[in-house]
Amino acid sequence: MNMNTFRFVNIFFKLLWTRLLIVRHQLLAKLINIQIWSVCTLVIFGHVIQAFGLAGDFGIFQLASIIATAGLFENYGNIATIIMDFAGEQSIGYYLTLPATPSVVLFSTACAYACVGTFLSLSMILLGKIVFYSSLNLASIAWIKLLVITVLANLFYGILAQAIAAHVGTVAKIGNVWSRFIFPLWFLGGFQFSWAAIHKVCAPLAYVLLANPITYIMEGTRAAVLGQQDFFSWWTCMAMLSIFTLGSWLIAYNRMQKRLDFV
Repeated sequence: MNMNTFRFVNIFFKLLWTRLLIVRHQLLAKLINIQIWSVCTLVIFGHVIQAFGLAGDFGIFQLASIIATAGLFENYGNIATIIMDFAGEQSIGYYLTLPATPSVVLFSTACAYACVGTFLSLSMILLGKIVFYSSLNLASIAWIKLLVITVLANLFYGILAQAIAAHVGTVAKIGNVWSRFIFPLWFLGGFQFSWAAIHKVCAPLAYVLLANPITYIMEGTRAAVLGQQDFFSWWTCMAMLSIFTLGSWLIAYNRMQKRLDFV
């Protein structure tokens, strides 16, 4: 490892640690927020809706969906923070003056978001065990697969946050973040249905949804939590998510470069 590489790695971890120190004061509030939404969803879909004929294991299905998308919902706040920084303190401008490449600065931000998102996602397992108790068999979960896809999914979300923030650009347009990006990705990503189920109902739509990266996050997370049957191969989901993550990184870097005018 040459001196430049060592310096970049050192700055990366210092920036990552700094961002995590900043967010630690908000972590409890973030956890409470996601738990409230999750409890409402799991109780209704796990214990109430069954009275109307829904499958008895749909609550566990929804738990896997929540684990998969907790970081996506966290992204709304992340995107708003980045956009407000553009208009206000412009701390990102200071970070870009450090003796490191812009990619180190941007990637450290994405990794900080990924750390928080991963924590929130995995906290759902304890909540799910409390809500479903014996119905959720922790021994049947493929823990390594779940951890790996959760980390990669939240890294994707962290990079996506920067791409969307740079595209939206101004505080006046923050409302566009939910309606044009987060909601369509989430709602058409299979939160309430598997890809196989939608394929049986409307095959053309199912094939269109293959262009949505959330589809692979959902399918891969469910394969880890519920078992491989009826879902995409976990390996296929990882491969596709890696491609989407790389693509998002290239878009985010390009958008940020135009927004912040760095070299």
